[in-house]
Amino acid sequence: MGLTRREFFKLGGGSIAAIAGAGILGNSLFNNPEAPAYAAPRIEYKHGVCEICEMNCAFLGKIENGRLVKLEGKPKDQHSRGALCAKGNSGINMLYDPDRLKAPLLKTAPGRIPGQDPKWKKISWDEAINRAASEIQKAIEKYGPQSVIWIGHNKGTDFLRAIGSPNNINHQSTCNAVRIMATRITLGVANYVPDFENSKYILCFGWDQLGKAKNSLARGLIEGKIKNNAKVVVFDPRFSTTASKAHEWIPIRPGTDLAVVLAMLNVIISEGRYNADFVAKYVEGFEELAEEVKKYTPEWASKISDVPAGTIRRIAHEFSGGCPAVIPIHKREAIQVRPGGFELARACLAMMAITGNIERRGGALLPRIAPLNYPKPKEKPPELQVTERIDGGHLFPLAVPKPLSGTGLYQSVPDMILRGEPYPVKVAVVYGQSLQSMPETEKWLKAFEKLDYVININIYPDDMATISDLVLPESVYLETPHISPRITNARYYQIAVAEPMVKKLYDTKEVDEIKYLLAKKLGVDKYMPPHGEKVLDYKLKRYGLTYKDALKKGGILNGSQKFTPKDLTSLRTESGKIQIYSPKLKELGYNPLPWFDETWLIEPKADDEFYLVTSRPPMHRHSKTHNMRWLHAIMPEGFIYINAAKAEKLGIKDGDMVELSSKYGKETGKAKLIQGIRPDTICVLHGFGNKSPYIKLAYNNGPNDSRIMPAYPKEVNMTLKDPVGASMDCHVIVKVRKV
Repeated sequence: MGLTRREFFKLGGGSIAAIAGAGILGNSLFNNPEAPAYAAPRIEYKHGVCEICEMNCAFLGKIENGRLVKLEGKPKDQHSRGALCAKGNSGINMLYDPDRLKAPLLKTAPGRIPGQDPKWKKISWDEAINRAASEIQKAIEKYGPQSVIWIGHNKGTDFLRAIGSPNNINHQSTCNAVRIMATRITLGVANYVPDFENSKYILCFGWDQLGKAKNSLARGLIEGKIKNNAKVVVFDPRFSTTASKAHEWIPIRPGTDLAVVLAMLNVIISEGRYNADFVAKYVEGFEELAEEVKKYTPEWASKISDVPAGTIRRIAHEFSGGCPAVIPIHKREAIQVRPGGFELARACLAMMAITGNIERRGGALLPRIAPLNYPKPKEKPPELQVTERIDGGHLFPLAVPKPLSGTGLYQSVPDMILRGEPYPVKVAVVYGQSLQSMPETEKWLKAFEKLDYVININIYPDDMATISDLVLPESVYLETPHISPRITNARYYQIAVAEPMVKKLYDTKEVDEIKYLLAKKLGVDKYMPPHGEKVLDYKLKRYGLTYKDALKKGGILNGSQKFTPKDLTSLRTESGKIQIYSPKLKELGYNPLPWFDETWLIEPKADDEFYLVTSRPPMHRHSKTHNMRWLHAIMPEGFIYINAAKAEKLGIKDGDMVELSSKYGKETGKAKLIQGIRPDTICVLHGFGNKSPYIKLAYNNGPNDSRIMPAYPKEVNMTLKDPVGASMDCHVIVKVRKV
């Protein structure tokens, strides 16, 4: 649904009078002596930080007569660089969305059916907190604190520690756990920054941030290509947006990127094309790697990947030619969704390391993240009595080095709940997670049905809200203050500070306040860190500034932008150097080097069977933006992308409804026929498929890819010798038929 002309003028914050002077309506209005005097709008600007995605771009908000009318990126912010993406610009829609939650809601209808009429009853915050605390207390008294779990974004760790539960369930195993663990093992940090702007060679394996519109990352690649003449090469089964801007697109067989990278390592090492001086000074485990990759020849990789051996050799030569080169790795892509993803990330890091492209301009930089002070509780919480987690994370010490930390196995949670393993779960607090984020959705629904009580902290009345017993409305980020160090693409030390654009529009609360109120009612608030305005000052104390001081300085605090290489002999790794061979992994029973197992591969057997790949459209952030009006106008529904020639053989035309089925579920959606995808592969855009009629624009807006994805139990990861517990949610063959 598009915007009408009348709606356009309303949403733009302008008026008919504003364009009259341009001659559109003539000047008669201004010549009328009886016309009322024009009252200039009251305009002010405030500093903000976008929280729609983890880039957290800084912006300036324009408020006209008390209403937020425009968001604009700050040129001094290294993330936004003066411009916001479509999602960031549309944050106004979230703030003023008439469908957003406005008060606590109590479900009075039975059942946990997505999109059902919950027969909600509006209640006060006092009653809501009392009910939530009562259910949590009841579970603790009968089954222990471990029977209470928090699902969502690591936001519940302080609350869980206060009540004594180890169950910090986050979605990272479906997101970026693989990258975090691989980078931490190899470089001693959780992330690295691809220095696109200074690179001469950019090699991507499924990386498509131009298509997903991660603002800073997407712009960086284009700047490297155009301004620095960097060559861009993309391996991807689909002709992605990034592939469309690349010099070369190679339609690789899904799940085989690792074989290609190992073969490139073989070429670089066997032909002596590595940077020997850099390796001698800064790399640990080169000799072991050289021995391991001897068996991974380009000819071997070619048979597996459908990439010609000559192409593998040529690109290995180009990458190792001495120019600054980088391999960007973000989330999911080729690494998170299939077996061997951890090894792929490590192999890419190894390739950059042996060519001297770590902590080099144009290569992979260690992040420069400005530290903040974080307040501690009045009293130290007691030690956890139970440390086994319901996500099985305690069995994966690399992923969960200690209770309440790490990533765990998000996908294993429903199985563990249904089995009652390692103990019963009775209450779940779900924060910022939709059913669209939960692979094998039907299994998750069965697990939720088994629980006594589900509490949902949310902005929207989405599917998750409709199945929850109690819904607690969270304030929108534009109504709250923030202090945000640059993290995801931090090339130098920088902090962005945000103030509320407007006062809270409805009876909502910040998640930190909700947690504190629950803890207070449970009598454990002394174990919770403080919250509120004083915390903002404390976070900046080390810089000799208050929160208001930072706002007066323009909301951006900069460190030196001069590049000084960090010491690569004092990293937080086992040797202090770049760690290619990991004794820690060996000690835990895993392969200490990147390796490949052909049993990890799967393949379609029949004409109606396909590999599954997923992507995120540039105008949406998972499922959280689909009810935002401007974004909905650009992309109102999701599709299933199928190779046009293959679709014709199956009798499928553009726009036909098709059914997707796997061992794990079924889903239907419209087919979108394209040339730029392998004939044996389909692509489903993630985040669609909302069944709640209470968010009207997003209702029934396309297929939910999670319904056909597997939620593997922890035993699968153990069998595959996967040390990080990755979800591997595209490790599945999907059948397609016309409905």
